[in-house]
Amino acid sequence: MKKILSAVAISIVVLLSTVLVLHLGQKPSEESPYLFTRDWIGKGNLWVFDQPPLAYLRELGATGTAFSVYYHGFNEYDWDYVKTLHRHGFKVTANLPLGQGTTTENMQLREEAAKRDIHNNPIFLLGLEGLYNMCGNHPLWREFLMNRIAEQARGGVDGILLDEPGDLGDCFCDHCMQAFNHYLADHYSPGELQHLFGIADLSSFNYREYLLAHGGSHWWDDPNQQLQTAYLQFRYSERVKFIGELIQHARQAAGWELPVTANVYGLEPNHQIFVPLLDFVIFEMPLTLEVHPNMPHLRPRPGKHFTTYLLAEALDPEKSFSAFPDVFELLHLSEDEWWLWRQWLAEARALGASFMIPYQAYVYGGERSYTLPADRISPYIRFFAEHPQYYENLERIAKIALLYDLHSTLINRYTWRTYPAWESFENLGLMLQEAHLPFEVVYRGDGKFVKKPLTLEGLEKYSVVVVPRYYDLDQDTLNLLQQYSAGGGLVLKCDDLADDSQLIPTLKGLKIDFGLETNASQDLSLVAYRGKDSLLVHLINYRYNRQALDFSDLTNIRVTLTLPEGLTLEGKTLKILSPDEGELTLDFIPEGGRVTFTLPRLHCYSVASFE
Repeated sequence: MKKILSAVAISIVVLLSTVLVLHLGQKPSEESPYLFTRDWIGKGNLWVFDQPPLAYLRELGATGTAFSVYYHGFNEYDWDYVKTLHRHGFKVTANLPLGQGTTTENMQLREEAAKRDIHNNPIFLLGLEGLYNMCGNHPLWREFLMNRIAEQARGGVDGILLDEPGDLGDCFCDHCMQAFNHYLADHYSPGELQHLFGIADLSSFNYREYLLAHGGSHWWDDPNQQLQTAYLQFRYSERVKFIGELIQHARQAAGWELPVTANVYGLEPNHQIFVPLLDFVIFEMPLTLEVHPNMPHLRPRPGKHFTTYLLAEALDPEKSFSAFPDVFELLHLSEDEWWLWRQWLAEARALGASFMIPYQAYVYGGERSYTLPADRISPYIRFFAEHPQYYENLERIAKIALLYDLHSTLINRYTWRTYPAWESFENLGLMLQEAHLPFEVVYRGDGKFVKKPLTLEGLEKYSVVVVPRYYDLDQDTLNLLQQYSAGGGLVLKCDDLADDSQLIPTLKGLKIDFGLETNASQDLSLVAYRGKDSLLVHLINYRYNRQALDFSDLTNIRVTLTLPEGLTLEGKTLKILSPDEGELTLDFIPEGGRVTFTLPRLHCYSVASFE
């Protein structure tokens, strides 16, 4: 979430407003006692970008603000805003970009600690001249970040949001090269350095010079696959270690277990590694169509992100996840397209997550901001608040498990296979969603950054486990899948299929009852749940008309559900509820352990509930 181009203008306002600046180490005095707690963190949290007025927060019933205060450090203007929100029951998070040079007015620091490409040229954010991309290994920049996060932590905030935790962009400055040498010395003996990498004398080895000598300009040009892998492991390890140190430093400065979140962009593999360090998660993700010559349907507009939310839940089912569009996408999004925000929020809530609301949100380019009128989204927010039983304490109906393996998408046997493995995972999830085949994600951590093993008990909840392409599974995982298969489960390895398009026909040819059937097109997505004594389905429309800036109705949607064991519909009524229109009661047909109903019309989002 970048405020890059508007940073200079903002800094002028902030500097003019900070007549009385507190020294680092001082904690501002509260006008009245305020109790800092962590009990407000929850899956239904609703965040608003930047610094909206109280009336806006009240109308939404928001938890508080994110990417909000202290972008340029502690100042009286932001401090007054924090106190105002606290007096009215709202939470505030500080905004700490980890790679944006515009967060400091110190030009010497910007120039000295900026990232350097392999030819020692400074690297600029988004390639824009003068907007320095700062090096996460440079000691001066690390010192600056340590001081800044302590300053923010003492500023009375309820949490801190770390932007750009992944330290994007390759840096080949002397500090990064020295840090890599230290990593090699700590993890390999002299004999291993010689045998694996051909490094006879580590004291004279320089990875930048090594790559240049081999005609390379990036790590992926490294002709030694093992050294390339070691370099990536170094980058990830060093970054995770430093982020952990930042978080601990913030908590020591605050004097309590200050919650910390981070913009783990798109839940991509190189950002998942930070999630175990966080208390809750707010993240940007791409929502609109990407150009993929071979898979133009990978991210159709709008949304279709079941896979992302199911991955979040599988990674850490206890954490709160809130998504937000990439700032590049806001550039092409009209403020009149508020129906999209309703649908994005509904999709997230139906899958156990949430979606952040923009108020004067930064738009790439900085020439304008983006605000969603509160009255356009508040009907949906009220609906979620008034019907918690449709979003909490539920058991999702799914007999297909899509396997996610962090090692395969982060390092793999060959680094070039990581992105195809990640892309296959995303694409298969989209196919399952569009085919109306209920699924969940099962997560296998890498044992280092995410210590989350697969278990036979976890797999046995499903009839089928789907393994994406290009996976590099270790022997323990292969043995576990073999045990699962021996017990009657089916393992579908997409490497064994001609191409990914064969997955859905293969699954449907198994004649397994997957629990849900419909006559609807790919424009509809459904997710079914069992409650304590109820059965419900979320129905989400994706047929968006860009000319009308609205969704086109889907009609005569027939849905058939298999009744979970022990659940009876005797005495129950089928209610159709929606924030778009009034409540409707429908007839349904129970037969042979299944139930069928037909929904006459769906505009954007509805819940069908037997209760």
